[in-house]
Amino acid sequence: MRMVAVIFVVTVAAGADKTVWDGVYTSDQATRGEAAFDRDCRSCHKASFQGPRFIDRWREDKLSSLFNFMRTKMPLDSPGSASQGEYLDIVAYILSLNSFPAGAQELTASVVGNIQVVGKEGPAPLPSGSLVRVVGCLVQVPDNTWILTKASELVRTREPEKSTDTELKASEAQPLGTNTLRLPEIEFYFPGPHKGHKVETKGFLDREPNGDRLLVTSLQAVGPSCPE
Repeated sequence: MRMVAVIFVVTVAAGADKTVWDGVYTSDQATRGEAAFDRDCRSCHKASFQGPRFIDRWREDKLSSLFNFMRTKMPLDSPGSASQGEYLDIVAYILSLNSFPAGAQELTASVVGNIQVVGKEGPAPLPSGSLVRVVGCLVQVPDNTWILTKASELVRTREPEKSTDTELKASEAQPLGTNTLRLPEIEFYFPGPHKGHKVETKGFLDREPNGDRLLVTSLQAVGPSCPE
């Protein structure tokens, strides 16, 4: 079996000006958020927004992913029914629950996309099970299995389906990397026509001792060929 490079994410994502440890909300905002959480969320969510499981689900991503998830999906019986300010307040409350420090400025919609969620020790490799997006070269090896070579850095995504044309343009321009991922059971996505092409792949990360795998949810070509 081929040796497969282990992929690590060790830097704060490009464009992120702050992390959740930089005091990105106020204590008063968190107090308002607690009241809104009690009204709209508490009956369904007793503890799922705090602790290690919460951190693993949202770390190495922008805080806007949590904000957008809540304002489009929650509460389940009436998604989007709260105001933008109330959703921001709830995010502030959730940050306080997880012992991220308060600061002097309230969390706003204009900055939430520039704040990175990281653990106490700073950026770390994405955990197994993370839904990710990656660009690389699609290759079929002699045993007829498929791998992604020259793969870029793994980044979080919250959408497992195919990317939009605009997103694909960004992937087309994204530089390749030096990593390799195995792609088991990719035949469902008809990889043959994309063999040797630069592709954007989404899937669930499966970390294994002999190399990482990607359980694919989407495969799209973004270039006719890959450089040698």
